[in-house]
Amino acid sequence: MKKIIISVAAIALVGLVSPTFTGSVINEGLDNFVASLNTAPGYIATIESRETSWFSSAAVVSVGIDPVMFSDLGLDSAELGSAEDFSATINVTAQHGLFLTLNGVGLGLSAWRAEVNDSVFREFLAYAEDEKFYSVTGRVGLFGDVSFEDIMPKFTVITEDGGDEAITFSGWNGKGKASSDNTAYSGATDLVTVNAEGVTFEMKSMTLEASFDSDWTAPMQGDFYNSVSQFAIASINFDMPMLDTSAKLEKLIVDVKTEKSEDGRLMDMSVNYAIESIDAPEFSGRDLVIKTEVNNLERAFFKAYQEASTKPAQMEQAMLDIIETKLLPQLQASPEFNITEMSGNVADGNFSGKVMTKVTGIDSLPEPLEDPAFWISKAVMDANLTLDKAMALWIGEQVIASQIQADPNAANMTNEEIRAIAVEQVEGMIGMFTQQGMITVNADGEYEMTFTMQDGQAMLNGNPMPLPF
Repeated sequence: MKKIIISVAAIALVGLVSPTFTGSVINEGLDNFVASLNTAPGYIATIESRETSWFSSAAVVSVGIDPVMFSDLGLDSAELGSAEDFSATINVTAQHGLFLTLNGVGLGLSAWRAEVNDSVFREFLAYAEDEKFYSVTGRVGLFGDVSFEDIMPKFTVITEDGGDEAITFSGWNGKGKASSDNTAYSGATDLVTVNAEGVTFEMKSMTLEASFDSDWTAPMQGDFYNSVSQFAIASINFDMPMLDTSAKLEKLIVDVKTEKSEDGRLMDMSVNYAIESIDAPEFSGRDLVIKTEVNNLERAFFKAYQEASTKPAQMEQAMLDIIETKLLPQLQASPEFNITEMSGNVADGNFSGKVMTKVTGIDSLPEPLEDPAFWISKAVMDANLTLDKAMALWIGEQVIASQIQADPNAANMTNEEIRAIAVEQVEGMIGMFTQQGMITVNADGEYEMTFTMQDGQAMLNGNPMPLPF
């Protein structure tokens, strides 16, 4: 009996004390949120009011675009129009645990809800009267883990002067989990459409998935972190019947990965693009892949560049400052830019290749900075491109056609006439390049080109290549 009484008393004590504890944690979290927004370039946030009681708390937060961004662009009030008023008031409501009912019945340290005011963007967008433009609800579990869901409603863009244009967005639904060392999020929208005079656009099923080994403030502050994310679109259709022009894209996927060094000073980033198919005027492609890497990014350089990019009017001076104070440490880290894979099928032909580049061995900057001989001596490159015959002929035709179109004497020629000349000349051009050693033919009959450079020495297809510097 005594053990039962002690257990009941312990539960009652936790139930009475935890609301005070979680209330202070919520207020601290709100302060951190506002501080993070204010350190993120381009935003400004303030807590307009706050109320805290034993079992609940509430606050009103104002979030807007920093006016400095507009002044940096050199725009006056007439040019800005209503863009400067893109701000929102966020109403935050929280319930302190352990017994929660705010977002459904359950146990936890707290439940919370944040919603923008009813009037946000209604001047520009039409959406249901009983909905908010953006809302997010969440819960902090008994062990401090956070789960949340966010929603944007279906809306239509209000056209000027009652025009016939129509832009619709089917709404956004997302959900995520967060802790002190990991954040994961996924969200999706089903449909975006644009119908205007002579133009239709339709995008289906846009999704985003992201996970990073840090708290949610890291991306806003430009910190380095380990992450994996994927952005995908199922299809895009574009049509302009009056100009007999249309384009269609199927299954676009963009994968992004970041990985920081153990000391947090450097970060590698890869961005991979894949398109299942694309059909457009004068171009069609299948199974297109481009995989890129930017390695050994230096933290101080990266943050300085991010901050400079938010102030266009001061960009030139900021870049001079970055070159003077941040460029050398970045170059000493031996940065790399690599295209580890590019491949696909275009115009019934296929191609594959890679381009690996880096600078290395830099201890000081040259004078003048633009000294080409210095940069060539520090650059390392390894590039390869392979084309089957159909692809080589297609590229050659495009090159010859562009040369003809640039000739004033061909101003009256039709596209068909230009293409006929290109088709007639292309094999001769490729043969000439092959004889000169600029292109080689492998055992499979494919055309290849390799280029390497190191210590200021360049090689093209295994043969020394003179450089202009």
